[in-house]
Amino acid sequence: MLPSEHLIYLSSFIAPFVQEDAAVIGAVTAFAHPGMDQMADGVLIVSAMLVGLIISDLWKYWLGWAGRTQAWAHRFSEKPGVAQVRAKIVANPGKTLLIARFVPGTRIPAYIAAGFFGVPFWLFATWIVISALAYTFVAWALIVSVGTVAGVNGQLYLAIGLISAILVFVTFKMISARPKRPARADL
Repeated sequence: MLPSEHLIYLSSFIAPFVQEDAAVIGAVTAFAHPGMDQMADGVLIVSAMLVGLIISDLWKYWLGWAGRTQAWAHRFSEKPGVAQVRAKIVANPGKTLLIARFVPGTRIPAYIAAGFFGVPFWLFATWIVISALAYTFVAWALIVSVGTVAGVNGQLYLAIGLISAILVFVTFKMISARPKRPARADL
């Protein structure tokens, strides 16, 4: 059986595969929280989260790349809206991937599109690492700033509030994306 600290590191690695915003906020809160026994623990938590975040993003690229072999995917890619996405991601992959990191709901489609439309993997991977580091730094700066102003409890309340807001947003998107049933016509 793994010692409890190893379970924390493993959880930090796996969390981005489930919900990456919550994983980042949780890891940087753990890092910034002064109750950590050792600074090394916080660094390992954030490092495990970053590795998980990057790997979870890289496999999305390969999903898109694998989709290139599917005829239905090529038919879908010829639609006007998809053609616009292709033009943006191929012309400005760095800018598109950086923006997608910070805009909820755009990451998965952008990462899959990068693979499908043939953005070079090394370029994709470079921008994924840069954007993951930037996003983690921004989250950390926000948590530390609030902690400086509002204290340790402020850090924790902010983290809980942000994670709650993310979960509400994701739940709302999932509910609103469900197909509507046609109304019954009772005669």
